[in-house]
Amino acid sequence: MVVRRSPRYVRFIVVGAVVAILATLVLTFVFPEQPNYSRAQVFGFVGIILVTVFVGLAAAIAVIVDRVSSRRARTIVMTTSERVEAPVDQNAPVDQNAPVTETRED
Repeated sequence: MVVRRSPRYVRFIVVGAVVAILATLVLTFVFPEQPNYSRAQVFGFVGIILVTVFVGLAAAIAVIVDRVSSRRARTIVMTTSERVEAPVDQNAPVDQNAPVTETRED
C-alpha cells in the first residue's frame, strides 16, 4: 500500500479565485474612473481576466505540489486486524437511522 498526502485541488482553486477578486477590487479603485467605463464594468472585465489567470495558476501549483508529494510517497505493509466494537449501553436511546452492524459473540 502506498501512503501519501495529496493536495485538495478545490481549496487551491478557491484561494486563487479569492485572491483574484481582491486584486481586482484593488485595481478597480486604485486607478481613476474613465469616462467611457463605470467602475462596475472595469471590475467585471478585470475580474474575468484575473480570476481566469489566478485559478489557472492555483491549479498548476496544486498539480506541482501533487507531483512533489508523490515523490515522497512511502510504501507500507498493512496487516489485517479485527474490528473492535465499543460496548453497547443498554440504557442509551436507539438511533433508528444508524447503520446496522453485525456483532460476533465469541
